[in-house]
Amino acid sequence: MVNPPLAYEQITTPGGSEIHLRLGAAETELLGEAALHLTADLDAALRAMAELRSGAWDNILGPHDEGEGRAYAHQRQRMEETVHALARDLIPRLEAIQAATLRRWKAGGASYAEIASAMGLSNAAGAPNRATAQSRLRALEAAGPSPLERWVCGPITHARDVCDHTAIGVIVTDDDGRYLLIERAEYPHAWALPAGHVDDRDNPGKTAREKVSEKAGLTVGQLEHMTGGWRPNRCCRLVRQGRAPGHHWTVYRAVVTGEPAPSDDETRGVRWVTGAELQALADRTAAYARGKVTEAEWAASPGLEDVWRWWLRRIGILDAGA
Repeated sequence: MVNPPLAYEQITTPGGSEIHLRLGAAETELLGEAALHLTADLDAALRAMAELRSGAWDNILGPHDEGEGRAYAHQRQRMEETVHALARDLIPRLEAIQAATLRRWKAGGASYAEIASAMGLSNAAGAPNRATAQSRLRALEAAGPSPLERWVCGPITHARDVCDHTAIGVIVTDDDGRYLLIERAEYPHAWALPAGHVDDRDNPGKTAREKVSEKAGLTVGQLEHMTGGWRPNRCCRLVRQGRAPGHHWTVYRAVVTGEPAPSDDETRGVRWVTGAELQALADRTAAYARGKVTEAEWAASPGLEDVWRWWLRRIGILDAGA
């Protein structure tokens, strides 16, 4: 059996050594945003391992020890972020990849002895433990694919999963002057106003109406253009080689009818907020950017998506210092 070429490369320079992960264009196209999620989590794991090996966390100060300060807070935050990335994201996703692989390997004719050997399952005599492998496979089959396993084996990435670098955003208000916010289900996790990619619609105004309907279940009546331009904000889509992350935005204000009915696929929730509440969410985003809100705190209670903080300051809805 010929081993496949390594998918990574270690590059040594006078200044040190770097590791580059290599994915082909076809693989990158198929993985799409999944590659971004896994790479971010693996990055957190490897950096933690380097800090553990360097001894950076060996003499961590307790909260009441002399010398408590920025070093203590930074170490604690790094540990919290690492555990969060591993327990909530990386380990469950790796287990889902293993489950999907086991299903297909068994369906392809693998024996329980082969599976036990690959998983390191052995009996007292050191032989592959077929019974344990069989028990695990039966439990896996009985449970059915988990949501994460379906994510692993998701549909092949199509052109729409590649960023087109165009976006619309819609400021929706009610008769009381409150603003409609959506909690994003995709990266970046935050509260935001209705927005989306233009894709092949070729009409930002039409896209704005469709996105408000798709994400919030509301019908747009009057639509007023407010501002627009380029912002280097990232999204969950693949950015083609040679292109910089970001979007050419068109921002509208809309008068709507109906009652909010958020999309279960694209949102985690929807709410109306006052101007003061909107400002508080923007302030939380600023605190998060300065490291005063941890990753775990942000995940539990996010602020306003940063690109919206920028647009709403530009329009004058938020304080300039927000």
